[in-house]
Amino acid sequence: MAIALAPVYAVCYSAIKLGLAYAPPLRYGGLRAVVAGISLLVVLRLAGRAVFPPSRLWPGTAVIAVAGTLLAFAAMFSSPGRTGAGIASVLGNTTPLVIAALAVPLLGETVSRAKAAALVLGVAGAALVAYPALTDPAHHGLAGALLPLTAAAGFAVSTVLFKRLDAKGAVLQVATWQLLLGGVPLLALSALLEPQAAIEWNAAFVGLLLFLSVIGTALTTTVWYWLVQRDDVSRLSIALFLVPALGLGVGVTLFDEPLDVPEIVGVVLVLAALAAIVLDGRRQREGS
Repeated sequence: MAIALAPVYAVCYSAIKLGLAYAPPLRYGGLRAVVAGISLLVVLRLAGRAVFPPSRLWPGTAVIAVAGTLLAFAAMFSSPGRTGAGIASVLGNTTPLVIAALAVPLLGETVSRAKAAALVLGVAGAALVAYPALTDPAHHGLAGALLPLTAAAGFAVSTVLFKRLDAKGAVLQVATWQLLLGGVPLLALSALLEPQAAIEWNAAFVGLLLFLSVIGTALTTTVWYWLVQRDDVSRLSIALFLVPALGLGVGVTLFDEPLDVPEIVGVVLVLAALAAIVLDGRRQREGS
């Protein structure tokens, strides 16, 4: 299931880039979060579930909202205009490394040899996938590196904190209020920093926004948190290395982008990383 989320995330990156032609980045990111949160509210109401999470979960939900929505979305939507595609792809997909680093002290997870090998293979594969863009001589400055790193760190922190929350049956409620509590301030920040920018409302932008919000955020966040409750987050996160590889496939299929040898090798390394984790999980199950 974690691997199945990767194609959705890969398409989301393309949807973000396309949508930035119609909307300023912070407003686009804020709308994505708020529309996603509202859609989950509708689901909760239709299912007859409680709208609010238990009181014990509010402090953690607020922190997750700041890290996983406000900071991560602000950085994610701002980075395409301030860095090259290759740099954003590699640095933005260091999430598994950050998750593994946080999961050891905060969750007591261990980094086995298989996990370590998978992390190394995944990073090498992501770097090779982005190699052509990484060799672009254009200079993008410090912000170009910090923005995708901030997005990766925000997602990693929110994942590990959610695991520590032990939300049990309140996954939907936490996801809902994470998105709303992070999305509304992001819209306010947009009003402050992007006062002259306007959204070009048309069918293309609405379609991109709905896909990003409902499928790419509400659904994926809920499924990801459901998975996080049931497995080691450092092991699950290895599947995220597939995102840049699949994004490459989207570029080749939809935009006829060329496919070079380093990129092909990178995809093979990412697949090897996933194979190492899958085989390790199978051995653990058979051993138990």
